[in-house]
Amino acid sequence: MAEFEASLMEIIKEHAVGLTGELTRETPIADLGIDSFSVVEIIYEVEEKLDVEVPFNANENPFGDMTTVGDLIDALDKLIKK
Repeated sequence: MAEFEASLMEIIKEHAVGLTGELTRETPIADLGIDSFSVVEIIYEVEEKLDVEVPFNANENPFGDMTTVGDLIDALDKLIKK
């Protein structure tokens, strides 16, 4: 999990234009400054680099009820373990 989490944090950091401090599990997703195009790029990179398929509907909020980076990491981790 630690390697997966570190890889995912790197991918998120590359696209987090609004991030002003350290990226942690507690960082609010809203503070990342990620637009819908960046979400698509992040999902593509996650699938490519971490060899996981992420179900994605462009017409829905991709973050759903997630509010922090930790929520996002946990959701992706559950996808991988399916």
